Amino acid sequence: MNRSPLSLIFIIIAGEAIFMLPFLIPRLYRPLMLEAWHLTNTDIGAAFSAYGFAAMLSYILGGPTADKYQPRLLMTTSLVATALGGLILLLFPSRFTFISVYFFFGISTIFLMWGALIKVTHITGGEENRSLAMGALDSGRGLAAAVMSSALVFIISLFYGQEQLASNTVNGLNIIYYTVIVFTLFISLGVWYTLKNHQDIEQEIKQKWDISKALQIVKSYKIWLLSTIILSSYCGYKGIDNYSIYLVDVHQHSLASSSLFTSIIFWLRPITALLAGVIADRVHTKIRAGRFIILFALLLMGALFQLLLALNIFTNFNYIFGIILCSATFAYALRSIYFSIFGDLKINDNLIGTTVGIVSFVGFLPDMFFGIITGHMIDSNPGPVGYTHTFLFTASFLLIGAIASFLLYRKQKF
Repeated sequence: MNRSPLSLIFIIIAGEAIFMLPFLIPRLYRPLMLEAWHLTNTDIGAAFSAYGFAAMLSYILGGPTADKYQPRLLMTTSLVATALGGLILLLFPSRFTFISVYFFFGISTIFLMWGALIKVTHITGGEENRSLAMGALDSGRGLAAAVMSSALVFIISLFYGQEQLASNTVNGLNIIYYTVIVFTLFISLGVWYTLKNHQDIEQEIKQKWDISKALQIVKSYKIWLLSTIILSSYCGYKGIDNYSIYLVDVHQHSLASSSLFTSIIFWLRPITALLAGVIADRVHTKIRAGRFIILFALLLMGALFQLLLALNIFTNFNYIFGIILCSATFAYALRSIYFSIFGDLKINDNLIGTTVGIVSFVGFLPDMFFGIITGHMIDSNPGPVGYTHTFLFTASFLLIGAIASFLLYRKQKF
């Protein structure tokens, strides 16, 4: 399908802008949020769980919705609603509002956006370039997140130094949220206007939806193995949320420096995602099971590096940060590949939205439990011990994912 470069750019950026308010800000400025709004790590985890609960319902309902309606309308509405949710959170900060708005985020970011975004990307990639298409999507999303994180660090530095930020947490957080809200609204306008004349997208999205075939997908054991792989991979990705507070609590970094290090981690994503997509497609052309082999290797290596963090045997910060960078690299690479194997599993294009909804329902369950469990581990075991528990928790899921990828490889006919 033909796309104008501008419409592709806005589709990709929209895929990340939608998650900046609920996820990028806590990932980058969690210590600041804890101080400014008098929250605990458990509160943050409870909000993520509320998000996850709403998102689970949204994945199931949003998948068929993406197979029936125009992505332009779905994606624009999603962006505007999410921006309004961020404004409510900013104007009425409290523990109750925080958790309630995150429940709303679970609907606004997933129900209308996710299935449409993945389906458009999948169709664009075609048979031989699906990993590249998914890699380009996640690379572009990663680039948007990295640019925004660096921009936020820069904007805050214009107003406050390290010491000033620590004593002006509320004002600093207000600046951060208003910046992201305005950006999200701008991208919503871009999506609305650049997709306006692209009827080819709308026609492909509106292919006939067959409920009997959708039920066959639900019964497929391969889909459930893929769901397990996504769940495990997503736990590794969610673990990145804890790195900034880990640097503050265990290695005594300031709020500003931990945010800077986290921003550096974000810059890995665009490079890693694109390279992983290219490599997976190249290996796939040589070896039909190539994508499955790469999934297995990445999950296994991810588990190993989480274990290295859990052991806490390194005192040199350069080694520690290197391990963190490697862990993030594996997490980002996995995101480029696990949605690209629908073609290998013989899923029809007019059921991609439904399939995305099913595997996302299971695969993104960590939105419900990962944050609150790891937050409780950190709050209940101050210092290195709590983080050791979180790293072991993450490693166990990555290992389960490696086993699932091996089983899926064995079940697949090449």
